[in-house]
Amino acid sequence: MSGVQHTVLTAIGPDHPGLVDEVTRFVAECGGNLEDSRMVNLRGQFAMMMLVAGSAEVAQRLQDGLGELQAVAVVHAEVQPAAAGRPSSAAALPYKLSTWAMDHPGLMQSVAHLLGELGVNIESAETSLRPAPYTSAPLFEMELVLAVPQSTHVADLRKALGRLCDEFNIDWHLTAL
Repeated sequence: MSGVQHTVLTAIGPDHPGLVDEVTRFVAECGGNLEDSRMVNLRGQFAMMMLVAGSAEVAQRLQDGLGELQAVAVVHAEVQPAAAGRPSSAAALPYKLSTWAMDHPGLMQSVAHLLGELGVNIESAETSLRPAPYTSAPLFEMELVLAVPQSTHVADLRKALGRLCDEFNIDWHLTAL
């Protein structure tokens, strides 16, 4: 058996009881080991991203079995090799950015653009639209886990975020993890 490889399996389809069981059973039956995953129900569509470890043969079985998985679980699924080694953000400092604002188009993109310009990587993102207290107006909330390069001064990051968030009327909080 050859060395351990990592494969990313993504699947999305209508949510139903047993869906996670069906997809994770497929991974296990192919001989894969689920290492990391993110799964969420987005208004009835269930999306999954999984990092699967296994040999080259496991990766091939995952690829070869996609058609059967899609038919059984009623999902659209894809596999692709994961990048080798640790990402460049491994030497970065972890931070959490929490924001909330009255919803309007472009909030996520404006924050993501600023972070990209500063060389800050978004490691994970969770957003939601909720009714605001009292008014029930749509409130967009965003929680990002960031990898801030050691070369980026956190004070400069805070100033840039402050300017952007003032411009878009976004409340925000940046904390070290």
